[in-house]
Amino acid sequence: MHDIKDIKKMFTDAGILFLSDQNYLEKTFIPSLGLNNENLSEQPKELSEYFGGGMGLRIWQYPNQFSKYLIKLIDYKNKISSYLEIGCRHGGTYILTTEFLRNINSGFFKSVAMDIIEPNENIINYIKNTSGAEYKNINSFSEDFKKFISNNFFDLIFIDGDHSYEGVKSDAENTKEHCNIQVFHDTVNDACPGVSIYWNEMKQKENDTYFFYDYEDQYESVNGTYLGIGVAIRKKWITI
Repeated sequence: MHDIKDIKKMFTDAGILFLSDQNYLEKTFIPSLGLNNENLSEQPKELSEYFGGGMGLRIWQYPNQFSKYLIKLIDYKNKISSYLEIGCRHGGTYILTTEFLRNINSGFFKSVAMDIIEPNENIINYIKNTSGAEYKNINSFSEDFKKFISNNFFDLIFIDGDHSYEGVKSDAENTKEHCNIQVFHDTVNDACPGVSIYWNEMKQKENDTYFFYDYEDQYESVNGTYLGIGVAIRKKWITI
């Protein structure tokens, strides 16, 4: 990864004007931060120059999905002051999201990355250089996690951990009373249908509680359907 100061500078140089431009985020900004270089059969060939490249963040997202999701968050920019990501892997999505939120809301103050693996250099460097950022080496099935979440509240929680039906259900139900926005990754992913099943069940059962948004754009160069982002925003929170 490039120096974390250079990555932070990219966000401040872009400013709210460009960070609010969905086309710029999709076509230029997100790819330039660096995309994931694993499971390349699931990745669009037209973005191959960014796989493992760019600024080295190895973001495991489709820019055409994630850019639209980030633009939706701007609608609530002054209300999102804390963030938890369950299953941060290389840390690309975590760093991107945290910097995005920090740059659209001066009141943003707390960001936690969580995974069962040890943090890599990207995450370690970012945590060291970012006020309010933490890494938790915790399994979300554990009692340690239940204790952690019972003592914390986050405006936004991104669920990207265990991708089985039982795993995503556990993460969702353990955190639903401790956040205002729940975000689910891989909601249309052929490789992990359990997430899609739970997400669709939630949309049917909890329509009175949440507004739901789906970001499922695909790339024609990819054979199959992958990733997908589902956003559940608590209705009562919006009206406060």
